[in-house]
Amino acid sequence: MINFSHVKYGVLVAIIAILYGGLMGLSFGCCEESIKKTLHGNAQEVISVKYNGDQAKADKIVKKSWVYMKRAHLHSQTMGVISIAFSFLVAWLAYPAKAQLAVSLLSGLGSLGYGSFWMFSGYLAPGMGSTGAAKESVGLIAQVSGASFFISGVLVFGILIYRMFVVKQLNEEN
Repeated sequence: MINFSHVKYGVLVAIIAILYGGLMGLSFGCCEESIKKTLHGNAQEVISVKYNGDQAKADKIVKKSWVYMKRAHLHSQTMGVISIAFSFLVAWLAYPAKAQLAVSLLSGLGSLGYGSFWMFSGYLAPGMGSTGAAKESVGLIAQVSGASFFISGVLVFGILIYRMFVVKQLNEEN
């Protein structure tokens, strides 16, 4: 019997990330024009200050912001599914309890955080006059969540390689 008790919280966070990404996708289907209008309105509020009255520059940032919103949707869902796969893999292979917890939580939080980073960047950019400034303002979210997700992948990989090649060789020598 597989024990999922050490991965349950990470799986829960990963499912929240998947649902978050799905909710974004649904909102695109029903409210795309409203979302784009909000982004456009944010740019119009600061067009003279941030864009020097240049509508083309504002439109470019709004268009890129919409791309960021779509990235948020896709990253949340994709990374959430990978997080669940990592979690189930480490539970199935009976990794040490702390490793299971670490992999599950780090990958789950990474998937939710990284999708959120792109959503915040997309929403903030028109009002800041720059996608770079928007990403920089919430960059810590991307750094922490991206690093969390990456570390969980390294843990899965490292322990898997250890179990497949090192432990196998030690058992063969005995």
